Amino acid sequence: MLAVVGAGIGSLLGLLASFLGAGNAALIVGAVVGAVVPLLVLGQPGR
Repeated sequence: MLAVVGAGIGSLLGLLASFLGAGNAALIVGAVVGAVVPLLVLGQPGR
């Protein structure tokens, strides 16, 4: 669940970066970073 929320927030930030000129790849990169970073910081779910 946390990865899904993080991916949503990351894609919104990627959308902002896309509007600022970073291109459409910013959406994908933002979603991936938003999904991975919370799992790395907080650890695996269920622990």
